[in-house]
Parts: sequence; C-alpha cells; structure tokens
Amino acid sequence: MAMLKGLLAAVLSVAAVGAASAADAYPDKPVRFYVGFAPGGATDLLARLYAKKLGERFNQTFIVENRPGAGGNIAIQALTQAPADGYTIAMAANYVAANAAMKRNPYDWERDLMPIGMVASTPNILVVPPGSSIQSVDDLIRKAKTPGNKLTFASAGMGSSIHLAGELFKVMAGVDMTHVPYKGVTPAEVDLMSGTVDMMFGSVSTAIPLVQSKKLKALAVTGRERMKAMPDLPTIEEAGLKGYDVEAVYFMAAPAKVPAPVLKKLADAVADINKQPDVQEFMDRIYARPLTGGPEEARAFLKTEVKKWQGVVDATGMKVD
Repeated sequence: MAMLKGLLAAVLSVAAVGAASAADAYPDKPVRFYVGFAPGGATDLLARLYAKKLGERFNQTFIVENRPGAGGNIAIQALTQAPADGYTIAMAANYVAANAAMKRNPYDWERDLMPIGMVASTPNILVVPPGSSIQSVDDLIRKAKTPGNKLTFASAGMGSSIHLAGELFKVMAGVDMTHVPYKGVTPAEVDLMSGTVDMMFGSVSTAIPLVQSKKLKALAVTGRERMKAMPDLPTIEEAGLKGYDVEAVYFMAAPAKVPAPVLKKLADAVADINKQPDVQEFMDRIYARPLTGGPEEARAFLKTEVKKWQGVVDATGMKVD
C-alpha cells in the first residue's frame, strides 16, 4: 500500500511538473482568436489590435478567425468546445449576458466560459439614412407612433448591443419597431445607407466615419454622456428617455478549464496592453474607452449584465427572431 501511494504521488508530481512546463512554454504554437461578427465592426477591430499586441508580447502568431452569426454565439460556442489549453481565445462582449437572459446560449457561460480580462466599452449611435425624413429622436418617436408606420431597425445580430439598444428604446419610448438582424455591423450599414432599413443603433467605430462622410445621419448617442468627437450630438436620455443607457462592453475569454498559469499569463498581458499609449490612442480613434479588470472583475460584470438584460427581456418580451 505504501508503495502504491508512493507511486501515485510520483505520477501526480510528474503530471504537475509537466503542466507547469507546458504553461511556462505557452504559447509555443499559433493561437486562434475567435470573433463572433463579420470583419469591420468594433469587436473585429479590437480583436485584430489585441492579436497583434499579444503576438508581439509572446513572439507567437495570434490568428483572428471571424465566425459570425447567432448574435456572437457561434464563435462563443466554438470557444467553449475547444481544448482548454489557451490556444483558442475570443473577443467577447456583453451579448453573452443578453443571450443568456434570452435563454439563447447553447452553453452555460458560468460553467463553460473563463473571462480573461476587460478590454473596452463604446456607446452606440442612433443613425438613419442620409435622405431620411427623420430629423431627431422626437421625430422618430412621432413617426413610429403614427398609425400605418412600421419602422425597421438593423442590428449586428440578436443580442448584440446594437439590437439591445433598439429593444430598450422600444419599451422606453412606447413604440413598436421591427428588428432586422444581420451577421455583423458592416452588412447592416450597407442596407441602412441604401434605405433598405429605417435606422440603426450603430457601432460608433464604423458609424461616425459614415456620418462624417454624409453617408448616414446621426440623431443621438446611446450612452449617458455626449461624445468628445461629436459634442453637439445629444444623448437619448437628453432627448427625453430618462435612464436610457446602452454601451457595448468588450472582454477577452477562454474555455473554462484553461490552466491557471496560462490564464494568468493572458490576463497579465491584456492588463499591460490596455495601458500602452498607442492602444489608448487606437481606442480614441474608434471612440472606445479602455477598461481595467481581470478574470474576477469580468465575471462579476457578466453576472450584473445578465440581471440587467433579464429585466429588458421581461419588459419587452424580446425573443429570438
């Protein structure tokens, strides 16, 4: 018996040393970096920035792989099914919480997902086609309440902040509008510019350049504060919907059982990258605000978001389209 115990202890010791060695060597091969939306949106832009920075830090390739669809769920489900070795990560956002509130996730985020660290947040911007007769938030509400008018709003997919902003607007303004989901912000903007859909609570990183080039018309910002880039643009709260506040909040994630030493390496790297001056300058360019916080803070944030959006689901009757 003593010999058996000694042998078991030796095996466990060798396994622990092997795991530690693997963590020390991480990453010694390319890392896949999933994005749940089409190229061009804020999720994709942030993933490509952090893939470059992580690659520089670890002297290894981080390959961005776009897996759009199901409001980001295709990418996150693939992440939860990947080996928990740190060689598959994802740029996620609070759509994880919204989809959980809608009972739409094909995974249990608390059991299957490991947040690595907070990355950034951005408000959305309410935009309409350049030739739209809608001139303001008040005008939009009046038109939406006019009998016979059935306005449409585009989004980057079910559960995205762009979709959630529209659903919250509907209930707070007391209007009915039809949601038209796309597999990313770029195809949604293409149809919006052509007038195929009436409006969008768009991603600021891509919408503002289109506003500046007169390809879209801006009505308001979804966050609590006006934007430095467009100080004359009111918030939706200022337009009369008291308490209205929607932002996209981005964080990095891995499969739940990623080894603790690997998680620490990634979390430390993200925290350091967040502080780099050129990263903060990039955030300014895409109208984002860098965030701080590691795995524990990101997990606590997600729990709070699930409760918040559960309230929106209950109030709006929001369901999967």
